[in-house]
Amino acid sequence: MHQNKRKAILVFAILVAPVILLRLATAAYPIGQTIWLSMTDTHLFESEHAFVGLDNYRNLFADPEFRSILGFSLVFIVASTLLEIFFGLLIASLLNTKFKGRFLARTINLLPWAIPTIVAAYAFQWLLDDQFGMFSHWISQFTGMRPSVMSSALNARITLILVNVWKNASFMAIIFLAGLQGVPQELYEAARVDGAGPLTRFFKITIPMLMPLLITMGMFFLIWQLTNFDLVYGLTSGGPGTATTIVPLNIFHEGLIFFKFGYASAISVILMVFVAVLGLVGVWQFRRFDY
Repeated sequence: MHQNKRKAILVFAILVAPVILLRLATAAYPIGQTIWLSMTDTHLFESEHAFVGLDNYRNLFADPEFRSILGFSLVFIVASTLLEIFFGLLIASLLNTKFKGRFLARTINLLPWAIPTIVAAYAFQWLLDDQFGMFSHWISQFTGMRPSVMSSALNARITLILVNVWKNASFMAIIFLAGLQGVPQELYEAARVDGAGPLTRFFKITIPMLMPLLITMGMFFLIWQLTNFDLVYGLTSGGPGTATTIVPLNIFHEGLIFFKFGYASAISVILMVFVAVLGLVGVWQFRRFDY
């Protein structure tokens, strides 16, 4: 009996060992190396790399520019995710009703999500250009003025969030549509018989039934958008100034533009901690509503 158990453990170890080694090579080692670099002053053009401990982290949180970048990053991911959930649920509810051309509407809904993010970013950059943009041209035809959307920090931030919502809400809608189709129709019929109106049915039946899915997608998009890069890089490049710079773009600037690998690694570790915390909160919330 013990011999068979030892053989089973040996077979298990042989089968699992390659996967563990692969994960160590592709995840554990890079994370460990990044943490080590974050405690050095490593620079591409300097031959000596001294150990500086937590100095990079102190300098980061003492830097008002980084605090501004971190603050906008949080605003960007939270505002984008909440709006995507709202519009995704709204679109899903509309697509879940019976009407002529519903299949075509569901297909068209996926077009924004199907467009590569960097392509969408450059397309909106052109559309919003104050000299040659289509939107500016239309507005000038009616008002005689050409608005410069991207020259204002507030307008650029709002535009970035809205473009991000336009890009991702359609994907959110498809996921919510699948969830809506899994809600038993008997619940709606019983509520209708009891005199419950559309809003009551929505908040008393639809929302509770979709709550695990809402939390899952919300946490997924929070983490996903915390690592957003291509949309910001293509649409605003972080400007004007650093008004629309988010943490991943900041890492790109510090590490691959200024070659401050130690400093960029410290920012990467902070980003990793944020992702880990969000993931743990998401798991906790999901277990609360998973029934």
